[in-house]
Amino acid sequence: MSRILAIFKREYNSYFRSPIGYVIFAIFMAISGLYYGVSVMNSYSYLAGELDFLQTWLFFLLIPIMTMRAFSEDRRNGTEVLLFTSPASSTEIVLGKYLASLGFFLTISGGTLVHLLLTLAFGGRVDIGVLGAYIGYVFLGAAFIAIGVFASALTENQIIAAVISFVILMALMLIDAIAGLIGDAVSGLLSRLNVFDLLSDLQIDNVGSAITAGLKWINPYARLSNFVNGIFEISPIIFFISLAAVFLYMTNRVIEKRRWSQR
Repeated sequence: MSRILAIFKREYNSYFRSPIGYVIFAIFMAISGLYYGVSVMNSYSYLAGELDFLQTWLFFLLIPIMTMRAFSEDRRNGTEVLLFTSPASSTEIVLGKYLASLGFFLTISGGTLVHLLLTLAFGGRVDIGVLGAYIGYVFLGAAFIAIGVFASALTENQIIAAVISFVILMALMLIDAIAGLIGDAVSGLLSRLNVFDLLSDLQIDNVGSAITAGLKWINPYARLSNFVNGIFEISPIIFFISLAAVFLYMTNRVIEKRRWSQR
């Protein structure tokens, strides 16, 4: 635990030793403040809507930038050798860097609490849906950060790492449309290959529908609506934790392989 904490402190503080951390924080506060200001000028304050806007249109831009340097910077500078030769295990290194990115994410997200306090101070109504929106927001961000850290472990180029995580996050955002296209493509392919009529049209359609439904199941955004409506379920939280765990495991395997290749 002490090694994870040491790596966490080093990586978390690095966000504030370079302009990138302040730039990310400024962009986040500017966009969230603009959304909140527009809602107030229109005589309403929909904090759950603000969080939905941020996680839909800002996550896939800021999180790749936030995580692109997690491993790629050390690899480019040659300082990852110091980590690999330290007593810390690969798991401890991955967790330390992941928790640092998550901690920075929670730090900048804390700026939205100012809007919550302003709403309460001026007599605005804050219902349980806002709490649910915050829970969904945090767990979605935690899962996406794990994806960004994984992308950073794949390359020493920070721009390429950001692009990889951007593509993955964008694919998850558009997964419903992608699922429909893939399901239709599979049905069409089976129809062309079914020259001996081994499958009926209904069976072919069912295969395409099953593939579409299976791909839509991994849509993380579809699991947020109940939280906003004040319905708290454990299954979406387990999904987000599992998604983060899968990408952290893959990150650990990448780092472990590279670590042993240098010995």
